[in-house]
Amino acid sequence: MPKPTVCHALLLLGLLGLVACSQKDAAPASSGSVDNEPEANEQAAYIGASSCAECHTEQWQGWQGSHHDLALQQASPGTVLAPVPSEFGATAVSRIDDQIMIEPDAETPASAIRYTFGVEPLQQYVVEAERGRLQVLPTPWDTRGTEEGGQRWYRLYLDYPAGDPMHWGGRANSWNGMCADCHSTGVEKNYDAATRSYRTTFKEEDVACEACHGPGSRHAEAAASGQTVAGLLADISGQQEQINICAQCHSRRAQLQEGFDPRQSFFDFYEPSLLRDGLYHADGQILDEVYVYGSFLQSRMHLQGVTCSNCHDPHAAKLKFEGNAICTQCHNPNGRLNFPTLKAALYDDPAHHMHADDSEGSACVSCHMPAETYMGVDVRNDHSFRLPRPDLSETLGVPNTCNSCHADRSAGWASDVIEGRFGARPDHFGAVFAAAARGNANAEGALATIAADENTPIMIRATAVSLLSNIQNGETLAKLDTLYQAKDGHPLMRLGATRGVAGLSAQRQWQLLSPLLADEHLAVRAAAFSALLGVANDPELGPKLRVFLPEYLDSRSLSLDFPETQVNLANVHAAFGDVYAAEAALQEALSLQSSFIPALLNLAELYRVTQRDEAAGELVLRAVATAPDAASPLFSYAMWLTRQQRPAVALEYYQRAAQLEPESLQYGYTLAIALNDSGQGEAAVDMLADLLQRWPGNRDLAIALALMLRDQGRNEEALQRIDQLLKITPGDESLRQLRVQIGNSG
Repeated sequence: MPKPTVCHALLLLGLLGLVACSQKDAAPASSGSVDNEPEANEQAAYIGASSCAECHTEQWQGWQGSHHDLALQQASPGTVLAPVPSEFGATAVSRIDDQIMIEPDAETPASAIRYTFGVEPLQQYVVEAERGRLQVLPTPWDTRGTEEGGQRWYRLYLDYPAGDPMHWGGRANSWNGMCADCHSTGVEKNYDAATRSYRTTFKEEDVACEACHGPGSRHAEAAASGQTVAGLLADISGQQEQINICAQCHSRRAQLQEGFDPRQSFFDFYEPSLLRDGLYHADGQILDEVYVYGSFLQSRMHLQGVTCSNCHDPHAAKLKFEGNAICTQCHNPNGRLNFPTLKAALYDDPAHHMHADDSEGSACVSCHMPAETYMGVDVRNDHSFRLPRPDLSETLGVPNTCNSCHADRSAGWASDVIEGRFGARPDHFGAVFAAAARGNANAEGALATIAADENTPIMIRATAVSLLSNIQNGETLAKLDTLYQAKDGHPLMRLGATRGVAGLSAQRQWQLLSPLLADEHLAVRAAAFSALLGVANDPELGPKLRVFLPEYLDSRSLSLDFPETQVNLANVHAAFGDVYAAEAALQEALSLQSSFIPALLNLAELYRVTQRDEAAGELVLRAVATAPDAASPLFSYAMWLTRQQRPAVALEYYQRAAQLEPESLQYGYTLAIALNDSGQGEAAVDMLADLLQRWPGNRDLAIALALMLRDQGRNEEALQRIDQLLKITPGDESLRQLRVQIGNSG
């Protein structure tokens, strides 16, 4: 079964705070712009792609029939590529008069296909649902040739029950919320939260000229009257300008507001993801659908100035050259003048690629752009242009391109071949990131070195800053403040800093992040606000955040149709002490999706803190019944049982949660405490010791283990644990005092 991804939609990154604020109670900073004349296009209107054809004939012709042009089409016999009539499981396609009808499942009457969605290598179909929703069906037509296994219906997902978000009628397949922004031009969702209905509109149904160049009325008027047209459309001349345009869709990001004009900054409308677990492998290789941006910005090619149009024709949306020629335009014995640091050499040769000419292994992309398949048939290449590193498969467990073909050989064999041909491989950030993800305090210095190195690609540097959160030491982040506070620096560095403060005290977070609350970019201001919610109940600092709450609520109105947003709003309201608003948001989340586990558990926690623990237990049990194999409901139920003075039953649920997520530090730590409290001290010590193997240097684990060892009379072992921590933080006075106490107790 293919990866359960949702059409070509860009999923929300998570629970985002989206408010701008300043520690000096300043007004919200204005949106930044990549143009020196942001006012030049303020009154421009969309005029449609056909208006561009007369003057820009070559570009228009290249765009005609491109994937951008065909991103969304009105359904008709000429645009529906699946055969009519045809059947696939419970799905049946037929024709009634001029309409092509489809039965989504056995329980649903046939609906007219409203739009076709994409053309290659698959085509999906969009039908109307109630209250203005348009839904993308999970039964696409494989448009590849029969020789590739295509020309067939297939199912993207398993059959999900009605009410599940992955059901074809659920929010995961909502065109309005998940797909429209990237498949059409000038989209306005127009979601009405009161009626939970949509009136979604667009300027053009496909991805047309003005999606990338901006509204064109003033440009056209100036051209027609012989006036200068400079500055009236988006600048596409440089690397950053091109990426600013392409990233709006070719990135894994959360949308912050509508109305993106390519002359403005991507970071005022979207917040991109960093190299986080679940989206990327530990070494940065693509894992989930991440849409190129995050990969390209971790490449040395981006660092050296390569941009999208060096390889891609932006109008035809095709590669400029076929095969290895796309790479040898630069990587050749003569080099390329505009990339003077590139080593001139013969690369398209068996002496380099170690394979027979014209074999699959001789293709540059086979070794340097490993591919993942999404949507069942859609093969997409990693744009980080990485060197083959089978050695990392041995140390980090990540895939490598050598063994993707040579599956009968070991990673060690492949590593020996690569090293024998090219020499020892350099240190890789993946090893540092993996150590930091486990909370290894020894990774702190390496993270700082990576973050400060201007010869390291920006996505890697920003992720390094974000991973400082796992070290729980704010001093390194403070030393890097000149990097992430620099107004002329990359916004990704500042986004990384907003992640890097997690685990620190609220006051320390404020000290480190408060300058970012006045950042020029909404994405950074929003992330900083979200990170600083811990100070919301502080008598001095809380009011400074509250000033910007109305702007925050307005910015979140774009995604009120997502239960994730409602949970986010509940967290914000709760942080400011508004229990009634928090509860209302959580109830709305459950109205949108009754099975949404975060809403159930958050509402249960809200009931707990407002002395309604009996009702909290009912919600937690409901979550357990909804997702019996999920760890978080089991853990929450165990916590509830503990509060009900039922430790023996609670221990069973702690154990089940830890078994389901053995890499969870929280679940393992809490289980160890529960074991110790139940009289199983040796088992608790063993568990903490095992956790420290995976989370070396974790302060809380080490202290808990030392105290348990002390209580068991194993003082020498306890002192060894404290001494190990003191080697990492020799100036920690509280640890020194604890050492004295343990020593005296012996």
